[in-house]
Amino acid sequence: MEENQDYRVYRYGDNLKPGYELKIEHSVFCEDVDISSLITMGTESLEAMRQGSIDGEQKAYSIVQAAAKQWEKQAAATQMINRALEYLRTPEVSHTSNQWKQENNWRNSQEISNRVYKMTCSIWEDTKYDRETKQSVPVAWYVTWYVYVNSPNKGYTERIAGQNQKRYTDKAAAMKYLEGRKKAYSHLFTEISPPIPKQYEKHFTVHGALLPGYTLEGQEPVKAAHTATEVTEGGISLPEKAEKPSVLGKLTIAKSQEKAPDVSGTTKKKEDMQL
Repeated sequence: MEENQDYRVYRYGDNLKPGYELKIEHSVFCEDVDISSLITMGTESLEAMRQGSIDGEQKAYSIVQAAAKQWEKQAAATQMINRALEYLRTPEVSHTSNQWKQENNWRNSQEISNRVYKMTCSIWEDTKYDRETKQSVPVAWYVTWYVYVNSPNKGYTERIAGQNQKRYTDKAAAMKYLEGRKKAYSHLFTEISPPIPKQYEKHFTVHGALLPGYTLEGQEPVKAAHTATEVTEGGISLPEKAEKPSVLGKLTIAKSQEKAPDVSGTTKKKEDMQL
């Protein structure tokens, strides 16, 4: 709130979120003000003054609207730059370079991955305590495996295939099943950055642009037009629409052309005199 001599102003949530939102909401209240000088002027004079004041408000409102339109254009530019920066700042996805890596945990988990795919697997041994031998004896083995899209975008991981806790009472059978699953998907782990199937394209794009170093099945690699340094250091400017000349500008150009001396004619006369 702002206190003035004759009125109070309330500003509700004036706020600017660059590239996204502009809020301006003001209310004016006049209380306990002296109107003695106004009431002596008569109705007709006050009506005329009121209309003039309203016209002044409308003019100020038009200025605010014009400023808001200018902000809209600038905010769109800011948002485009933000999107480009988000693309350039997307980190490289971590992977095992198509090598199986063993994790030291109770599930004996393993992982193999590249820039596009990731496969994880584990075998959990279930035991039962034998009172006679006073030892824990294995009674079952549970196999879990999954194949994922190894997306660099957080929250965009998608499961392609998998099985959760498939139970076996024979360890050799469990191991054989797991090795079969590994072999079935081994073709996904022959390249560091294999071509991406069209159905998984969204996992490797940021705001519609395919991340660098990736290719889609059936397409040639796309080279980045600009480097991150060029964008972040201001070497790239956003395209702007050419402004149309105003009516006043057209008249000014026309008048300048009318007043301009005929240089070609003067030059020709000088050449004739020399001959």
